[in-house]
This record gives sequence, C-alpha cells and structure tokens, in this order.
Amino acid sequence: MSTEEILQESVAVYGPVSQEFPFLAFDDQPPKAVYFSRVMSMLDFTGFYCPLIGESNVNVDSPAVFLPSTVAHELAHQRGFASEQECNFIAVLACTVSGLPDYAYSGWLLGYVHLENALYQADPDLWREVYEGLPDTVRADLAHNSAYWAQFRDSMVKKVSNKVYDGLLKGYGDEHGMKSYGMVVDLLAAYYK
Repeated sequence: MSTEEILQESVAVYGPVSQEFPFLAFDDQPPKAVYFSRVMSMLDFTGFYCPLIGESNVNVDSPAVFLPSTVAHELAHQRGFASEQECNFIAVLACTVSGLPDYAYSGWLLGYVHLENALYQADPDLWREVYEGLPDTVRADLAHNSAYWAQFRDSMVKKVSNKVYDGLLKGYGDEHGMKSYGMVVDLLAAYYK
C-alpha cells in the first residue's frame, strides 16, 4: 500500500474502536506527509500534532511498516490526548481492530515493540525465545526498523532534540518525560488482562 493510501485510509481507522469507546469518535482529516521527513528522523520524531491548526503530520522517511500506527498515534492527539503513552496505547487498539490489514499489522508491531523492550529488561532469555518464535517477515521488519534508527543513534542533533522534547513533555505535565513511552506496557497489560 502506498503512503498516500495509508494516509487516506486513516479516516476509517478509528471507526471500529469507537464502537467500544464512543469518546474516540471524531471526524478525521488525513494526516499530512512532512516534506522534511528525513530531518524529523534526525530529530527522532515520527510525527507531531499541531493543536493550533488541528493538523497531524507524519514522517514518511521512517520505515513504512510503522506509518499506520504513527498515523493512529497522531490522530489520538487530535482527539485530545496529550500523553504519549496513552496515544501509543490508543493507536495499538485502533489499528488492531480497524479491519485494515496494514493498520492492524502496524498496530500489533507497535504493541510488540513496547512489550519486547520491557521483556528484554526483565528476562533477556525469555525475550530471545519469543523473538526467535516470530515469523521471518516480522523479524525482518523489526531489523529494518532498528537499522534505520541506528544511523541517527549517536547524533548530537538527536541528543539535543530528545533533551528538549523531554522538557516539553514534562512542561505539559507528563512527569516521566521521554520515559513515558515505556508506560504503554502497563496500559496494554491492563487492557488485555
């Protein structure tokens, strides 16, 4: 599926999850692809929401397999959620029940990445066992994503950007700042319990 098709399909992604959670219903506008997406990658951003004009914007240079879940994340911000962990959680839910194959796969992959990071910290051997049980295509997508972001890992631009963004999140009242992204694990565990 093309980037344009993914962006256009976004208007339907929240329909099914809104049946369970009516407060998520909203008339969506498709997010816009950012022209300077490569710069966004250098800054460690996959998307952003501009509340002044109500517009979601996404990085289209980063691995395409995560574009649908990034779109859903930004659309969660559009619904009034500021918390990054809540937006990731909502994105996983919206994508996985959307009925849209690219969105569903991206949502499951986003959820897996959050869960695998927590599992690796808790039990690296069990993480390895789970990882080795994944289909080759999933491992290839994860490897491609890791390789893509690794090229920016040690850049000063990324370090400064993360420091500024951490302060921004804390300024919005998210006391955990950048660490808040890991809290999606708690939300997923509570929901699927």
